[in-house]
Amino acid sequence: MDQLTGILAFVRTAESRSFAQAARLLDVTPSGVSKSVARLEAQLGLRLLHRTTRQVSLTDDGAVFFEHCRRLLDDFDAARSLMSDRGAAPSGRLRVSVPSTLGKLFVVPRLSQFLAARPDVTLELDLSDRQVALVDERVDVAVRIGTLVDSSLVARPLWTQQVVTIASPAYLKDSAALATLGDLARHRCLSFRWPTTGRERPWMFRCDGRAVQLRPRVHMMLDEGEAMVVAVRAGLGVAQVPDYMAADAIDRGEAVEVLAGIRPPPTPINAVYASQRNLPARTRAFVDWLTTLSGPAALPVARVPARRRARRS
Repeated sequence: MDQLTGILAFVRTAESRSFAQAARLLDVTPSGVSKSVARLEAQLGLRLLHRTTRQVSLTDDGAVFFEHCRRLLDDFDAARSLMSDRGAAPSGRLRVSVPSTLGKLFVVPRLSQFLAARPDVTLELDLSDRQVALVDERVDVAVRIGTLVDSSLVARPLWTQQVVTIASPAYLKDSAALATLGDLARHRCLSFRWPTTGRERPWMFRCDGRAVQLRPRVHMMLDEGEAMVVAVRAGLGVAQVPDYMAADAIDRGEAVEVLAGIRPPPTPINAVYASQRNLPARTRAFVDWLTTLSGPAALPVARVPARRRARRS
């Protein structure tokens, strides 16, 4: 316990650059904080802090130790919060953001399970492809598709998403061959634009074991995935969409997969939230529930080339 006390005193001193300020945060005397840090340094055989009459600062060794200690305390706070929450029933408002089609197909139909088990939780669900700012918009949990770029968020893996390239049989019948990436240049390409940034999403493939990104010449840009499938069904061109969006059109023979042999690697889907520290019981319960759900299952790769399938229709 003395070591944990010393680590806490050291971290709070390093964060505030003051023994006096750390003492106020810990509700002890400045001399008590200084002695705890000194004992820790003696145990480690290292000087962790430079001390002057005006402030304290980290040594090189102290900076390395500080990063590890801060993570240790964060984990300790999370564990303590988890244990205290175990006896408390989740309650209150819970704001959740889920991509539109993913939410409609895989989350909303099963919400009765969660709400029946957590009757004191009031759920606010935002279904949109816009990437929300969790802290600014006071969103408790968001489901994110793709590699995470914000390292400050905590992520829990959920599922994966498989992207497929599709076109309608009628479009393919009247168009040039589409068997290689180079053939895309002779086709009308329908691309997705991120609603949050307005940027075009690159097309993705896997060639010779390597992930490849491509931005073909765009015939039309859309910012809603289901609308892209509607456009494909209408014979407007070729598009890349998640396979669960295309499944119904493929089953009905209104679309076929093309370039199936170079499908891109599956994309991760995560539940993200702002911090482990003092995580509300309702948030933890919802994320735990999400991890129990079965997500999108990848469609089998088409065995028949798109041109032959088009002629049969």
